[in-house]
Amino acid sequence: MGYSFEWVDLPEPAATARSCYQAHLELGDLCRPCTDKYHSLAAAYQFHLNIAGMAFCRGGMRRAGMTYQATPQPFPEWPFDDTDDWRSADQSRRDTYHEAERAASAQTVAGMVGIPEFKLTSNGPWLVGRSEIEQALNLYQASSPSLRAELEGDDLWVSWLDWLRETFRHGGFTVG
Repeated sequence: MGYSFEWVDLPEPAATARSCYQAHLELGDLCRPCTDKYHSLAAAYQFHLNIAGMAFCRGGMRRAGMTYQATPQPFPEWPFDDTDDWRSADQSRRDTYHEAERAASAQTVAGMVGIPEFKLTSNGPWLVGRSEIEQALNLYQASSPSLRAELEGDDLWVSWLDWLRETFRHGGFTVG
């Protein structure tokens, strides 16, 4: 199992390539040129970890108080009879479902600070927003200097922190 992360706000032309790819994917029509273009253009705005790397980063975040434990709320139920119903559905009906799914992907727990750990334990689809990242980075800064020095002795941790800082400036990141 691996983890793939991507900026929420991609610059052009990667944003347009992602939109094209997602439109084709949504209808079950994997257009090879759109897929190749998206993967090529978006690669610079992605971060990938294997299961061990994510466990290490998640553990460091937990130790620094950057995450919190919570149980995710369920995603909306699929309101379509089958994939043919999905494909033939009015765009507004699909958009309504996408909005509900996006809200579930972005869920947090009121009164909690940082990133809910459940967003970092599965492939999502999860959306980690700017405020969650900002809170997590502030909590990291407030952790003990000895813990920060220990964690920053590992190149993977430093890369992960750099990723978090960068994604804060680009709308957050998706987990997929």
